[in-house]
Amino acid sequence: MPRRRKTSKPKTIKKWVKKTNWLDLPADITSNILHRLGAVEILESAQKVCTAWRRICKDPAMWRVIDMKNHGDLGDMPYDLEIMCRHAIDRSQGQLVEINIEYFGTDELMEYLAQGGRSSQLKRLQISCCYGMIYESWSEFLKKIPLLEEIELTFAGISEETVANAGRYCPMLKIFKYNDRGYMHDGRPFSQEIADGADAFVMAIAKGMPQLLHLELIGSAMTNKGLQAILDGCPQLESLDLRRCFYLNLDGSFGKLCKERIKNLKLPCDSVKDHKFALDNSEYYHAMSGDHGAPYDYYDDSDPEDYEGLSDYDIYCGPYYNHFRDMSDDSDPGELSSLQEVLAVMHAMHIGNSSDSD
Repeated sequence: MPRRRKTSKPKTIKKWVKKTNWLDLPADITSNILHRLGAVEILESAQKVCTAWRRICKDPAMWRVIDMKNHGDLGDMPYDLEIMCRHAIDRSQGQLVEINIEYFGTDELMEYLAQGGRSSQLKRLQISCCYGMIYESWSEFLKKIPLLEEIELTFAGISEETVANAGRYCPMLKIFKYNDRGYMHDGRPFSQEIADGADAFVMAIAKGMPQLLHLELIGSAMTNKGLQAILDGCPQLESLDLRRCFYLNLDGSFGKLCKERIKNLKLPCDSVKDHKFALDNSEYYHAMSGDHGAPYDYYDDSDPEDYEGLSDYDIYCGPYYNHFRDMSDDSDPGELSSLQEVLAVMHAMHIGNSSDSD
């Protein structure tokens, strides 16, 4: 009987990697990478890592773009996103050019942003999932941001009167996005009252924003009457997004006219899968319920030198440490957090630079 042949175990190849010192990276590269985290991760995690990172995170240039992206689970958060956002705005020191607010916007926050020249350089404003939370402050806010070029509203309200005057307040406005779900798509029958209201709203756009180049109206209940007003009132329009606008009838000559007039035209039945929010269902309403989280104090804005001489243990257990984060962390251990992803990128860049130098 032939003897069994022994299977040799694969040799383990150990690859020795130099210990990475994140401080070796230039400050501008570190800033560029950390910025990808978003404001919440920067304030909650990145600025607590070390003195150097905290110094970078306090640089006003770091806050020219404020992205307050979150999952909308405000009731489960151990901090108040509005207070956190105000702190980020303060750090920008008037250099803010772009801000994204999701789920927690209020009239009070908009008023705060408009005061004291905090938004005098603002060019892009994005607000999502804030129905009924921002309304009265719009007109006064727009009057104080003359450099604004783009407004994007998804599941957020704004009045016809404000829209009709927006072009006068913000003469450089070129992009307006006002997105909702799609009437009739969710089973609701045709409503003349809803259609008339939607037509009045887009007519206000045509009247108040004749300089628009790009217009996005996903889920609007406007009819051909409202769309005709847009074509007449916005002669420079290059792109028009009509996805989920199911009250429109683009058959025949009118549909042909739209295709001839608009270079980039998206039709009612085109897919919305590329949009960040699920525009064809109502799941976002669940995320908007509940309170705005527990009190959150980020106004202890001590100098970076306060961390000098502290160990990692001291830093993570200091006044900025969020004990609830570790207690409630039920994420998949196989998934990387935003901060871990950034560290992985920095590590790869460091190894690549070391190889080049060798």
